[in-house]
Amino acid sequence: MFAAFIVQVVVCILILRWLSGKKTGEPYSRKMIIKFLGFGAVAAVVCLFISFLLPIKRDSFFDLNPILAGFLTALITAAAFEELIKYLLFRLALIKNEEVISWLDVIIAAVIVGIGFTLLEDAEFAVTSGTNILRAIIPAHLLFQGIMGYYYGKARVTKKSIYDALSLAVPILVHTFFDMFLIALMAILGDAGSLTGLTPEELMELPGWDYVLPALIGACTAIIVVFVALILMFRKIGVWSKKGGKEETLYGVQKTEKSYRSGE
Repeated sequence: MFAAFIVQVVVCILILRWLSGKKTGEPYSRKMIIKFLGFGAVAAVVCLFISFLLPIKRDSFFDLNPILAGFLTALITAAAFEELIKYLLFRLALIKNEEVISWLDVIIAAVIVGIGFTLLEDAEFAVTSGTNILRAIIPAHLLFQGIMGYYYGKARVTKKSIYDALSLAVPILVHTFFDMFLIALMAILGDAGSLTGLTPEELMELPGWDYVLPALIGACTAIIVVFVALILMFRKIGVWSKKGGKEETLYGVQKTEKSYRSGE
């Protein structure tokens, strides 16, 4: 469904343009934005490669309780290694980066990495299996990356390693929560084509049918929570930017890029 992917691209471009004006001091240079997007895209390629090598596939747990199957599948086949790869590439992108001078800058950089990851991942989906409008209007990886940037920036400011651990652990948990109920529905119902022609009675005889309603409620709740969290995250970035975001600098004093580079 290429139309949905085009919508995804437009949404990401609009978010990127908005974010570019929220950084502390001078906006990120075009070179730096391309760098962050590139690191996100590389993370998506690495994750795609790993997914082909994983001995555990999407349906490996489908004979278990559907909710448990959704949790294990989401955690093992997506959330854990995807967030780990993004975390490693995100940290590489920040090494000796003179344009990242505040906690807010770290969050914005993380979200831009998430945009690069999202666009490359959805391009692959559009070519192979078709993306959907839900992914286009709810770019969940941007939220996962925003959370990662928040805790990693806090670790840089406070020098406390617990926040570094949370910058990986919390996105993994949120990612798992977002995926698990949708996968549970998949475990129960299969794909849409397999349901064609089934009567209501035949549907109710499907294994795990009793879990359809809880899984559906969980999936709708996860989608709504992530959508609202994305709005709140961008609102927080906007408010933080208006205040300057400068009181939480990474170097202990208030600096601009120019003064940082000159050693002032």
